[in-house]
Amino acid sequence: MSDVKGGSVNNALISWTDLTPTILDMAEISYDSNDFHGKSFKKIMSEENPKGWDEVYASHTFHEITMYYPMRVVRDKNYKLIRNIAWRQEYPFASDLWAASTWQEVYRSEKEYFGKRKVKDYLFRPEFELFDLSKDPEESINLTTDPNYANVLEGLKTKMKAFQKETKDPWLITWDHDNSLQGTGVNL
Repeated sequence: MSDVKGGSVNNALISWTDLTPTILDMAEISYDSNDFHGKSFKKIMSEENPKGWDEVYASHTFHEITMYYPMRVVRDKNYKLIRNIAWRQEYPFASDLWAASTWQEVYRSEKEYFGKRKVKDYLFRPEFELFDLSKDPEESINLTTDPNYANVLEGLKTKMKAFQKETKDPWLITWDHDNSLQGTGVNL
């Protein structure tokens, strides 16, 4: 790691899952890389644009036990696709965010906007949200219905499904609302 200079830039996309393997790698503790979803970024720290570090995945099930809202995300250098699995449900607030003066001002004043989004669009999200991060870093313009982004949308959906299959994500069964994947409940 001594070849990493202060002020250097690294454009690798990393995730929380990459921290444990990296810490173990830096501490020179041997481990089985199959035990982790993430990978060590120790070897690429001195590179500005390392190959193979241009995509990350994220998942969310609940913030607090009563704030259930499963989501899956794939993000690459240009785009972010969010799948709101429980999209028919109101987006829940963590208690600290609910109590925040910013939200309370919007809520109590019945304002139409919360930042750049309409409150109703913030609270009731569509199943898919696609953002062009180079043009919309604040993620306020959902491009899922824009025909110019149809190929990007389908490509990211394919990547997300493949990752869910690879990681044995139980939410994989919810794609296309195909309940047959859940079985009949008989002889389970």
